[in-house]
Amino acid sequence: MKTPVADNIKAHSFDRAYDGTDMYYGWDVRPEFHDFFNNIPLTGYRVLDLGAGEGRYAVYLARRGCTVTAVDFSASGINKLKAIAKRHRLPVVTELRDLAVYPFKEDTYDLVVAATILDHLEDSAREHAVRGILKALKSRGLLYANVFTTQDPGYRAVSDPAARNGVSDTSFGMAHYFTPDELKDCFADMTLLYYYEGLEEDLSHGRPHNHGWASLIAKKK
Repeated sequence: MKTPVADNIKAHSFDRAYDGTDMYYGWDVRPEFHDFFNNIPLTGYRVLDLGAGEGRYAVYLARRGCTVTAVDFSASGINKLKAIAKRHRLPVVTELRDLAVYPFKEDTYDLVVAATILDHLEDSAREHAVRGILKALKSRGLLYANVFTTQDPGYRAVSDPAARNGVSDTSFGMAHYFTPDELKDCFADMTLLYYYEGLEEDLSHGRPHNHGWASLIAKKK
C-alpha cells in the first residue's frame, strides 16, 4: 500500500538521488557538528534525526553510543539507512514520514538533529517542525540545525534563472532560504551555544557549487 509520502514529487526526486550504492552527500558530518559533539560523551543519548536522508548523522551518532530515530520522506534514503544500520548492528530506528504531519513526542530526546531540512519545508510545515523540536527535546536537551541562507546562489536563481551556474543540483528541494539571523530567531527561547553564517564551496555532490550556510547549536532551558 502506498504511504502518503509516496506521491510527493520532491520525495521521488530525492529517491533518484539516493538510489546509487554510494552515499550521495558523502559520510562527513559538518565540521562544527563534529568539533562540538566529538568532545561530549554521548553514550545513552536518545536522538531524533529529522530529514535524515541516507543517514550520515544517524550513523555517526549511533556509532557514538546513541539510540537514533531517523525520519525522512525518501523511501530510498530510509531503506539505505536501514540496510546500513542492520549490517553494522547500529541502534537506528527509521521512519518513513512527511515532517509536515510528524507527531513529535514530548520531552523525549536528548538531541535533535535538523541538518538541511527546515529550509526544505514550506511555511506551515517548518513552523510545525520548529514547535515540534522544542516539544520533543528534554530539559537541557541539545539541538543542531543547519540551513541554506539568502547568500546561497540558489536563492538568486529563483528570480534569475540565468544565475543557475554554480547552484546545487538538488536545489529543487528548497522551499525557503533563511535571512540573516532567522535560524537563530526561530530558536530564541533556547540557550545559544554556537552560531555561524557564511558562504562555502561544496564538493560533496554533483558539479562544484557554493552554499550560503547558517548553523546553530543550542540547549533547551
